[in-house]
Amino acid sequence: MLKFEIVSSRKVEGVDNEKKFVSYMLQVRQDSTESSVFDPDPANVERRYTHFLDLYTGLKKEHPTIMNSVTFPRKIVVGNFDPNLISSRCAAFESLLNLIANESRLRDAPAAIAFFQNVELNESRKLINEGKFDQALFVLETSFKLLNKVYTDRSRVVLSVLCRIVACAGYSGGTLAGPVEKWAQLALRRYEAVSDSDLLMIYVPLLHTCISMWDTLGRDKTKLVEELNNLRRRGMKVDSVPSLMDAVDGLDTSL
Repeated sequence: MLKFEIVSSRKVEGVDNEKKFVSYMLQVRQDSTESSVFDPDPANVERRYTHFLDLYTGLKKEHPTIMNSVTFPRKIVVGNFDPNLISSRCAAFESLLNLIANESRLRDAPAAIAFFQNVELNESRKLINEGKFDQALFVLETSFKLLNKVYTDRSRVVLSVLCRIVACAGYSGGTLAGPVEKWAQLALRRYEAVSDSDLLMIYVPLLHTCISMWDTLGRDKTKLVEELNNLRRRGMKVDSVPSLMDAVDGLDTSL
């Protein structure tokens, strides 16, 4: 059972002339429906009021009928740090999120996908551009944990972040090959049952990246090379393809 909970909040000092704001810690769990046991490994990410507002506004536009009875706390100019206001906002955020948990049409809407992935996606891109690959890997692993609880194992949004983790190792010049190996293995396993043509276009760069990682780690790459040759025989372009990161960036992750 997918469960969302706001477990804490904190005041954040603004940077670059940005005003102070409240950051809400969102916990995402897959709790047991049979024994009322909490997920032992929940995902925890921070979101601010504007992220929830964008989520609500987008869902209301995309699914007005479903969202017709949903109320949302209005934006105010002063008093944002009042404990009672924060508490009431937390309750409203949880109500909205748990509606999403029980309604697949809301969960699969572009506004929801953006809410669940964009904060970490943008942060990881910034860190990669700055050459901070270890930090980018941590952010992407957090993103995967979250998205893998909200969406199915082989959905575009989940495979996208999984391949982005592998691509991060490629960008690192091989220094992250060891830490990322388990993610590469998982990505390869999940692709075994994928038939979507767009997702398969990412599979080829994934194989190339894994072959390079296997070289770095001294692993046997025979099976990966054979898989590339099989795809070639099936008529797929397997040479002169984009990098894995470029291929993932070109994927539309809408479900």
